[in-house]
Amino acid sequence: MQKLTKAQEDLMHLVWQLGECTVGDLREAIKARDGKKPAHSTVSTLILALDERGFVTHKQYGRTFVYRPLLSREEYGRRSLGQLIKNFFGGSPSLAVSQLVEHENLSLKELNALVRKLEEE
Repeated sequence: MQKLTKAQEDLMHLVWQLGECTVGDLREAIKARDGKKPAHSTVSTLILALDERGFVTHKQYGRTFVYRPLLSREEYGRRSLGQLIKNFFGGSPSLAVSQLVEHENLSLKELNALVRKLEEE
């Protein structure tokens, strides 16, 4: 999976939130979130890159393009986590979980829930 830039990932979160959207919809969502409306060309460039990379698809209605996600937020999270484990934990999920327990205050309750989930699968 190709890694997204921070700006592309931020925009992708808005696409997931909105479902189907236009560049104008995305600009309004950014304005509502950040208080400042970005340039049309900036958002167009980012969404085009997401389209070219296979994260979104579009339909054209005259001069308007309506975008929708091709990849779910959950699938992107799974793939990203897999890459993180591969790149930073030598491919060891147990090492990643041990780091969560040590440094992110993963509670015993959360850890037990994780173990139960793994046992079910």
